[in-house]
Amino acid sequence: MTGKKINKVHDNATRDEWMEKIHALDSLDKATAFLVHFRKQYTTPLRQSYDLQLDHSWIETKIEEKVATLKERAFTSNQDLLHKCATGQSAASAAAAAQAKMEACTDKMEAEKIHINFRIDFKPPIMPTNYFMDADRILGSKLMELRNTGYYDLPLTELRKKRGVKVIVANEHIH
Repeated sequence: MTGKKINKVHDNATRDEWMEKIHALDSLDKATAFLVHFRKQYTTPLRQSYDLQLDHSWIETKIEEKVATLKERAFTSNQDLLHKCATGQSAASAAAAAQAKMEACTDKMEAEKIHINFRIDFKPPIMPTNYFMDADRILGSKLMELRNTGYYDLPLTELRKKRGVKVIVANEHIH
């Protein structure tokens, strides 16, 4: 077999470029910060760029795989794996802080940001799943309680503006 790359259906230059960046991550701290930055930049309704619209989920998954691998190597005990975030922070403390912030929140737009930012900062593999899933459920429940009161009272254009939504219109030649 030659050294030439086999071009598969899901391979593309963008993914290849990101795989090089991911491969270069050599510590849990760097990989975790890289993942959080990537999520902020490319993956949420609050994202800064839509440049990776077609590839962001695949790339995020590959970064998560790297973080999980480095986390498993760095955390030498099951206790650490089950109870610490990739940042070294106590998962229980991080979840409790997010829940307290949400509990004190009375504004649906702010609650939405709290929930999105929690997911950016802690979605597994950063936070152990046993803490993340319960905290995410609690945050989501409070968000839905706040949203259910008059959420659609604003016209759609005003609601989008207030939420900071960027509407993407496909090119006419794309079907």
